[in-house]
Amino acid sequence: IEVQLMLGRTGRILAVLAGLSFAGCAQNFGQTNNPHQLVQLNGIQVTGTRLPPDSIIKISGLKIGQMVNDETLKRASDKVTSTGLVKGLDYGYNAEPGKPGVYLSLKVFDEGPLLPVQIMPLQDAPAIWSCLHSADPIFTDQMPNTEKAIHFYSINMARCLGNLGAVSRRVAATVACDGTGKSIAINFHVTPDARPASASPSASH
Repeated sequence: IEVQLMLGRTGRILAVLAGLSFAGCAQNFGQTNNPHQLVQLNGIQVTGTRLPPDSIIKISGLKIGQMVNDETLKRASDKVTSTGLVKGLDYGYNAEPGKPGVYLSLKVFDEGPLLPVQIMPLQDAPAIWSCLHSADPIFTDQMPNTEKAIHFYSINMARCLGNLGAVSRRVAATVACDGTGKSIAINFHVTPDARPASASPSASH
């Protein structure tokens, strides 16, 4: 089953554009008088994260060969941090002397701490996990307890239910706590749609 990866609403940009340096290249986004100047992206390296590098690149929307500038990278940063799985990013640029374009070094700072994830009822979990993993391996059985991360997981689980033919079911998330009030797990409950099948949405006035 192929599932289109969905992102939550983007909030303010959390990425920090720092450490911009070009070896043997005058086109430095951090120092040029024209931060809107476009240069070709020749390669991307991702470090510092538990998440699959290919998943970070996929969510960022960056592609080898495209033309990028400060605005392009701010949009890419916003896409990654909007998942709630990442709290910030640092970028560095390098260029080979005599060759056009730049190589992007992307250091990712993950959100934490991580809590175990459980999908209930348990009999629904294998099909939903399989669907999520087919969409992207970024979905794991551990996640940070952030509003954006819970939303990111929830909307993709809902998309999976739709692909599995369970369009009338909903996903609701709860955070389980121990006796001291400490968060210990994030539970996603798959429930039937509360509205009768024949009901139609009420008009707002």
